[in-house]
Amino acid sequence: MTRQTAPFLCLAAALPLLLAGCTGDNIAAAGDTEQLVEIVPSADPSLPDPAVESLAPVCAAADAAQVAQMQEQINAERVRLGRSPLSFQDNLAFAAQAHACDMATMGRATVAGSNGSSVVHRVRAVEYAACSSAQLIGRSGDAYSQAAAWMGHVPDEEILVHQKFDDAGVGVVRSGGQQWWSVVMADSCD
Repeated sequence: MTRQTAPFLCLAAALPLLLAGCTGDNIAAAGDTEQLVEIVPSADPSLPDPAVESLAPVCAAADAAQVAQMQEQINAERVRLGRSPLSFQDNLAFAAQAHACDMATMGRATVAGSNGSSVVHRVRAVEYAACSSAQLIGRSGDAYSQAAAWMGHVPDEEILVHQKFDDAGVGVVRSGGQQWWSVVMADSCD
């Protein structure tokens, strides 16, 4: 693996997501707002690339019907708000499904993997050349309920409909009476 610049996180108050930037001068406005999001280094640049650019084991295949419903919900919301629809990629879906399994195994909805990985590491692990990425997670029921929960929370909605993202992958696991959702969104540097 070639050494790249350290990943950067775009941080906004209390956002449960990570954004990765290709360069230190990458500053983006979130959603329809003009509010800029500050980029700060996510790791000490003197350290080697993370050793955790791997995925948690996939515990089960995603429910294809639920995934299709979530994809439809996401793109319907994007189109309704004048955004372009996302293209759903198998490699990002694999990363999303692995993280959904990891959350179900941990019993905790979190963007951090059990191995300390972030969405940046998971996107790299599936060899997607991303300039930026974000992840939404949740456990609010079926695809319609979860999409509604994200759309009802302004920071999540801004990520879900952000025009910067071209591609996405959806993962879902039913465990412990809950559905664990993970949506990985990215824009390609290619």
